[in-house]
Amino acid sequence: MDENEKLLAMLQDLFPMLEDEELKALLRVSRRRTYPPDTILCHEGEMEDTFYIICDGEVRVTKHLEGKEHLLLQHHGPGEFFGEMALIEEQPRAATVRTVAESTFLEISKEDFEALLQQSPGLALAIVRKVTARLRDADQRAIAELRLKNAQLEEQQRLRSEFLTTVAHELRTPLTTAKGYLQLASKGLVQGEQLQQTLETVLKNVETVVHLVNNILFLQELDLITPDFEPVSLAEVAMEALQAIRPKADEAGLEIRFSVEPGLPPILGDAEGLRRALMALMDNAVKFGQGGGEIIVHVGRTDNMAQVQITDHGVGIPAEFLDKIFEPFTRRERIGDRLFGGIGLGLPLAQHVVQLHKGEIRVESEEGKGSTFTVQIPITSG
Repeated sequence: MDENEKLLAMLQDLFPMLEDEELKALLRVSRRRTYPPDTILCHEGEMEDTFYIICDGEVRVTKHLEGKEHLLLQHHGPGEFFGEMALIEEQPRAATVRTVAESTFLEISKEDFEALLQQSPGLALAIVRKVTARLRDADQRAIAELRLKNAQLEEQQRLRSEFLTTVAHELRTPLTTAKGYLQLASKGLVQGEQLQQTLETVLKNVETVVHLVNNILFLQELDLITPDFEPVSLAEVAMEALQAIRPKADEAGLEIRFSVEPGLPPILGDAEGLRRALMALMDNAVKFGQGGGEIIVHVGRTDNMAQVQITDHGVGIPAEFLDKIFEPFTRRERIGDRLFGGIGLGLPLAQHVVQLHKGEIRVESEEGKGSTFTVQIPITSG
């Protein structure tokens, strides 16, 4: 197949409604030109009169927006076209089109196109139909994308609203409890052993508030500040997290079994961030593992990754919920008749920390049988 036959075949794909003679006439008024990379073919805001069909290469379409240099709209490749509006209306270019690599085009000027239409009115109708269909498709895609973005914004707004409401309730409960007990103590209504129990209750509720606020602030800091990494023993960090969470596990009647493979090399990381991440996962295991008897924490390695696995035998996670559990503000408030606290930040916090360490976090779960969270972080040596 020679070059003209290839070009005719391409035009046939673009304009299947045209007869062979019309395609040949279109080809005769076309110019075949090649441009080097980074050549601007269409200038946004300028009046231009050329229609381009891409034979070979690639172009990028950008639009200038206030506050941004250029917004990338799309890429076009072989067999696609642009600049078609120059053939049918007197309007400035709506976007800038620039070659990405060396590219070859069929170019048709408005003057040549109009002369051709005088000879073949049917060609005009076919081209206009193609152009309007393309515009209609583009509009439909734009509307669909806009609806999707609006839906995402609405969902994000709903989640944020729910998050703020949840935070308010999660803060109000321990603060109100602490305030009530402090009022009793300040009025001298509790004495001796009761006073000690009152102060312990106040302290526990204040610690709940501090923990909640610290997690919110820490998650915000992760978006703003990159932590300094240094050699860290993941086993030691896991043990620190376990010791912090053990009182809650004891209160829930859960035993924690902890094991470590010998000879584990260090990882490069942020010890405080990792401790918070593992605490969040262990806290999740305690919360949803109640009634499951034990939680198993194992620190080991697989290939060149250090690994922590946290397994509970509790309520598990429904399959349809698995892909949402790491989304901020997402939480399971109720399972059957059981209510669960929290604001839905623990798992997103854990995932964020692990990703900062170039690691991975996975979950396997079966509803009614429990869950296993696996954290893997690259090992710095050995």
